[in-house]
Amino acid sequence: MSNVSRELWRVVEPYHQVAYRSPEATAAYESLGLTTPPHQYFANRLAAMGPIGATTAAAVLFGFNPTYVAASVPAIWHIADPRDICTARQEAAGACLRRILPGVDSSPLIAELVRTARELAEGLDFAGSPIGAAAFDQGYPDDPVLALWHSFTVLREHRGDAHWRATAAHGVDPVECHLLHAADGAMPEDLLKRVSGWDDTAWELAKTRLERRNLLARMGGSMSLTPEGQGTKRAIEAATDSHADGAIHSVGVNRVIDLRETLRPWITLIMDADVIGAWKMREALWRDE
Repeated sequence: MSNVSRELWRVVEPYHQVAYRSPEATAAYESLGLTTPPHQYFANRLAAMGPIGATTAAAVLFGFNPTYVAASVPAIWHIADPRDICTARQEAAGACLRRILPGVDSSPLIAELVRTARELAEGLDFAGSPIGAAAFDQGYPDDPVLALWHSFTVLREHRGDAHWRATAAHGVDPVECHLLHAADGAMPEDLLKRVSGWDDTAWELAKTRLERRNLLARMGGSMSLTPEGQGTKRAIEAATDSHADGAIHSVGVNRVIDLRETLRPWITLIMDADVIGAWKMREALWRDE
């Protein structure tokens, strides 16, 4: 079942990501006065939770330097109302998807996709999933393109919450998680350091901690996971993948596989449109060459 969860994520993530850095999303956030990438990112991720404070924001996001978060939260709520942010990002996602996927509204596939995705989202267990639960509580729009995006946003945020629970359960902290990710080649170290807001001291101390636990090996300017580090990373990913097993079982594995296969051409178009920013670096996870 976990493999099905991973395959589901491969179509969920790109469809959801159009609300971050696409031209439509950037314009929508700027129209609300959110003009910097950190303001736009944190507003996007957190608006469904309401005007929360910096400590809560850093806690639910897990991987960010609390000081970095505090530079944007709660200031963003004084710039734009969270409800307006939620509306703007949803409308931006719809506009972007319609531009990239011509004819999506009239597609004979959309009704069944929406039905399956909604059943998956409604079948999730939201205990311990604050961002996923907040996303779900936004409610379903009547627009089928937006309804599919809403379900995928719920599924994505629920998975993200599950990933951080699994990370913490395996004794990996909010700095170390990025280094494990960089060391296995998933994303560039300098990018992860920059977007998570950790300073040089915190970054180097985390490397030292991972080395002492025999999870990370350094040689010269490069680093790699040790066999123990690889095992920890696999265990975290397996625990993350298992988060949606109950919902997948309830909906039916074959229906979930059908959803994924049906969406593959759409995901290719989204990837080719280059609207998901830095996450395009992970396109090997989402493309089937």
